[in-house]
Amino acid sequence: MAFIGEIFELHHLVFLAAGLLTGIIVGALPGLTPTMGVALTIPFTFTLGPTEGLILLGGIYCGSVFGGSIPAILFNVPGAPASVATTFDGYPMAQKGQGRKALELTTISSVIGGLFGMILLVFFAPIFADISLQFGPAQTFWVAVFGITAIAAISDGTVTKNLIGGCIGIGLAFVGIHTVTGVSRFTFGIDSFVGGFHIVAVLIGLFAFPQAFRLIENLSLPDKRAISPLQMKGSTIRQSFKDVLLRPKSVLIGSGLGSFIGMIPGAGGNIASILAYNEVKRFSKNKSRFGKGEKKGIIASESANNAMVGGSLIPLLTLGIPGSPTAAIFLGGLLIHGIWPGRNLFVEHADVAYTFLFSMVAAQVLLLFLGLALIKYMTSLSLIPAFLMAPVILSFSIIGSYTTQNSVFDVYTAVVIGCMMFFLHKFQFSAAPIALGFILGSIAEEGLLTGIQVGNAEGGAWHYFFSGPWNLALVLLITGTIVAAFYQGISNYRKKKRSDGKAGTVRQLPHRITWISAAVICLLMVGLLNNLQFELRLMPQITLIILSFLALLESLQKNKTMVIGATILPKKILPLMLLILFILFSVQIIGFYLQVLLLMLLIPGFAIKKGWQTFSYKQLLAITVFFTGVLYLIFSLIFQVPLPALG
Repeated sequence: MAFIGEIFELHHLVFLAAGLLTGIIVGALPGLTPTMGVALTIPFTFTLGPTEGLILLGGIYCGSVFGGSIPAILFNVPGAPASVATTFDGYPMAQKGQGRKALELTTISSVIGGLFGMILLVFFAPIFADISLQFGPAQTFWVAVFGITAIAAISDGTVTKNLIGGCIGIGLAFVGIHTVTGVSRFTFGIDSFVGGFHIVAVLIGLFAFPQAFRLIENLSLPDKRAISPLQMKGSTIRQSFKDVLLRPKSVLIGSGLGSFIGMIPGAGGNIASILAYNEVKRFSKNKSRFGKGEKKGIIASESANNAMVGGSLIPLLTLGIPGSPTAAIFLGGLLIHGIWPGRNLFVEHADVAYTFLFSMVAAQVLLLFLGLALIKYMTSLSLIPAFLMAPVILSFSIIGSYTTQNSVFDVYTAVVIGCMMFFLHKFQFSAAPIALGFILGSIAEEGLLTGIQVGNAEGGAWHYFFSGPWNLALVLLITGTIVAAFYQGISNYRKKKRSDGKAGTVRQLPHRITWISAAVICLLMVGLLNNLQFELRLMPQITLIILSFLALLESLQKNKTMVIGATILPKKILPLMLLILFILFSVQIIGFYLQVLLLMLLIPGFAIKKGWQTFSYKQLLAITVFFTGVLYLIFSLIFQVPLPALG
């Protein structure tokens, strides 16, 4: 307890506050993940003492996980992978004018979840570390499958389309070097494909680019143009506290699952928030409210991804095994200062370890005050007009996708996936299942193949995967999730069929032919993959078989919402969209800052010229120069972040 007093030393509080503020900013910028924030800060800790350095890194970790919820709620663009589930109900609340309320709920539930995880870290780390050791490849595989099957229950659209989206995401994860064998696959002779698709570029492509494209599309639609920007209704912090505390089940499920999943090496907040959201929805009496601005969804997802922070540090500090990608970077911060994690950490470096642990508890309390104080300024971002917000989102998306690996290929990845998702959305596909499939696909494949190897060595792979309490519990959960999702889907289909009894259907034959053809193609590809070695083809073949089955199921559904080709993209903005794509793909030639200038001038200028917006060209020029200058100051002069330069 003597170490508690050290937290309140002025220099420790300064480093903690600086870390939290930096983390919130990092998390709020689409594409700048907690992992990236901690990684970029490690060099700045070289000259600091180990305690100050770890407090700074810990503050950034906590702040960035929370900060990812800000764009998720206001713009439907998750600032971090762990914030994907927050978009499900956060953005609908913002669209109803309840963005301030959503941010208050996020702040309060994040702090409660964070405190829960940190208290477990401080008092029960050795016990929970021993539990995490019971999770081997089989359990990791089932957890990943559970996360993928939960897609069907939590996302918008039909069950089959959600699962098809999950399979598409898993397919994207197959490209590149195989994690088990080290052999590259599905590269098609393209060198850039060898490294695979980076998670940040994929998430930006799935969420940020389509949102920017939709904002641009809405400029040409009078009914959509009129509702921008979002107007925020008033909210009281006292009422928001009551809203969270009166939903203890959501808080407990989110905090408990977040801490538990955080302890499993490699899982992280991506799975934690999704599973928490799924379980809260499963036990809710009003499942139809989810996805439409349900407070329980925000509370569960945010308490889970913040509780994950403490959970991920448990195996790191006690066993030297990182529980998340950010925790892995954190491990580097420990080693730089000559601190080796393990049980001796709390003996040989007790002063550093315990001061850091108690500072993480203090960080949650400080985050409460900082988060609530910043809400007023956060909500003002929603007042930015859509014709200005679109180029801003595109600019930050370029930064986020490029700086992760300093690769223009990641920019191209984000743009291409963004275009595909923009059109898939018109056919009632959701981005969340694809994102989760991509995140969990590689985890599931690695767990499956490693588990088969371990199982064969122990006498049988089937027995290895289907024996033991953890395996059986997870299999039952997966089965229950699939059955419940299909039962809900059939029930909704029957209700819709009764309500549409006299309406007839639209273009059923082309709809069915398309899906049946897709199923046949998938089965043909299963046969073509037989030339690959067993480890390389097993998971892809399983995915293709499931995908063909889902395509056949989708072909049986009545299609009243078939998008006619002429309505996919309004002709009014087709020239603008083509110009934007040309500029985005020219980033290596024209450089980043010239690209920003062109986007900032082109999109609003097009809207002004068409008479869709009343805005002077002088104002536009001033805003463009100011915004580009701020980006140059922050990213090139202060942080010296590498960006695409003139080719």
